[in-house]
Amino acid sequence: MTKLIAFLTLAASLSAWAEPRWHRVQSGRWELYTDAGEKPGSAVLRQILEMENVFGAMALPLPESTPPIRVVLLKNSKDFAPFRRGENNTGLYQAGADRDYIILLDTKGEETIRAARHEFVHLVLNHTSAPLPLWLEEGLAEYFSTLQRKGDKVVVGRAPTTRVEALAAGEMDPAMQLSARRESQFFSDPSVTSTFYAQSWALTHLLMQAPGARQKIQQFGGLLRAGVEQTVAFQQAFGRTAEQAVREARRMAGNPVPTAESALGAIAQISAFQPREASEIEARLVRAEALLAADRLAAAEALYTETAKLWPEDPDVLTGLGTLALRKSDHAGARQYLERALAAKNPKATTYFEYAMLIRDTRGPEALVVDSLTKAVQQNPSLAEAWYLLGASMMRQARPADAIDALKRAAAILPRQSPFWEALGRAYLDDAQREPARDAAQKASQTARTPEQSAMAQGLIREIETTPINRPPKKPPVTTPQGWQEAKGDSSVAGTLVLLDCATATIGFHIEIKPGQRVVLTTAKLNQVTLKGKSGQKREFVCGPQKPAPAVEAGYNSSGVAGQAQGEPAKAAPSLPPAPAKAATKSGKKAPPKKAAPPPKPKPVPPPVLGELVWLEFK
Repeated sequence: MTKLIAFLTLAASLSAWAEPRWHRVQSGRWELYTDAGEKPGSAVLRQILEMENVFGAMALPLPESTPPIRVVLLKNSKDFAPFRRGENNTGLYQAGADRDYIILLDTKGEETIRAARHEFVHLVLNHTSAPLPLWLEEGLAEYFSTLQRKGDKVVVGRAPTTRVEALAAGEMDPAMQLSARRESQFFSDPSVTSTFYAQSWALTHLLMQAPGARQKIQQFGGLLRAGVEQTVAFQQAFGRTAEQAVREARRMAGNPVPTAESALGAIAQISAFQPREASEIEARLVRAEALLAADRLAAAEALYTETAKLWPEDPDVLTGLGTLALRKSDHAGARQYLERALAAKNPKATTYFEYAMLIRDTRGPEALVVDSLTKAVQQNPSLAEAWYLLGASMMRQARPADAIDALKRAAAILPRQSPFWEALGRAYLDDAQREPARDAAQKASQTARTPEQSAMAQGLIREIETTPINRPPKKPPVTTPQGWQEAKGDSSVAGTLVLLDCATATIGFHIEIKPGQRVVLTTAKLNQVTLKGKSGQKREFVCGPQKPAPAVEAGYNSSGVAGQAQGEPAKAAPSLPPAPAKAATKSGKKAPPKKAAPPPKPKPVPPPVLGELVWLEFK
């Protein structure tokens, strides 16, 4: 009987262990990962998608340039703890390098859905507006967190119970104190956090009841961006002082009135869900990547390190470890991890981006940086930081028109990034476009979050107003000769590509033309090398030995390059002359032979440099 109980207990534990804990639910650009079960996950994602559709019908759509969005619904408070910003916090919105995140704690009730709606509003604001005062951003998120759709009507403004209770328990901050609040000032104090959220909701609720509320909020934001002091801007936009509004909001908070408004236009249909089970490594990586995006580096490193013990060659694990090493300025470690990740099949956009950052930080070839960034945006066109760095590189190459295109992409994805606007303004100025430059500089000033960013934007504004605009002379029309062809080079060589040497700004392609004999072709303009062959466009260049070494043929220009001619074998080191014979001894006997010292090893002869690489064909 005892053995039977032990057997049943073991069988039950094995069954529980084998049951998948994580699920993935996907719809369009949204995906949700959860360990709380497929049904709760699907319910949360459905509410978020309905919120997106309603906002779109209310003329507040998410732009097409918005990155993919990942929702992570955690059932365990311990797993959510690294993301928690306050004692009662159950949600977090975080913009990441390659996607946006909404992290939620599953509280098994309406509070989870309300937190999801709250964080969704933050996501929309981040991609559609300039920064607003913190009280208004949190107030709008709270105001719409209780949104409900009833047929063709949208009901908003229902009072969150926790906010009404907080207002009943304490006094509201004066308007000046409310407007001066910063995020870092209130998350550490639960009582301050609770009062701040409640007051922000009450004041925003009051403002949203007035006719033309959205237009007035837009006017308020515009006045702030024009440099008007907040209390003055408040009175001009809303027709009352901030103190009057705070007192009135306090009176209304005990009995708030929700409003119903017609949805504008048709409500889009929610895309079909695609649920499936998530593997163990997938679930680990989802949490690790979210921790990394939220700057919880210690927790991310612990999870990546633990996962690497089980999957040491997984490219996503290697990319995560490489990114962490780069954050700690461990360039050698970052290079080791990232180049291993790039050598894997189908590297991701994040891997290319982090490798570009490594090459940039170690002052490597800019051509390799540009090549990696280009591959990153090809795989993920929503990678704003990569577009920004590509634009900066084009500016250094005196290509302002190309820089404008890249920087416009970056600013469209993340319109609250002051450096993006400042760089775009400089590109317009270099391209002799004063009005667009002025507009971009103003946006750089309006979105500045630090004194340094503000100073850069103001400096650009002064430069725009004082710099004479001399439009570059128009180039004569280009006549394309009939026999025009791409550059061919004056010579070619065939063999296997065994090494890519990135030790200097000039990249060396080591090609073995026969066993033991190799030559080198160099280039400082990797992005101008033409790749040929069926696998040419898919070939990934990684610094170091090429394994396996592909068969290639390469065209090059040899003019002005010193070195041996193609096919000439490397010259051997000169051999030493033979030692003279020893004379016989006086007795006539030959002296015992002494062991001759080994001849010195010839120094290795570096492979000859044939010329500048023009094209490379993979056989």
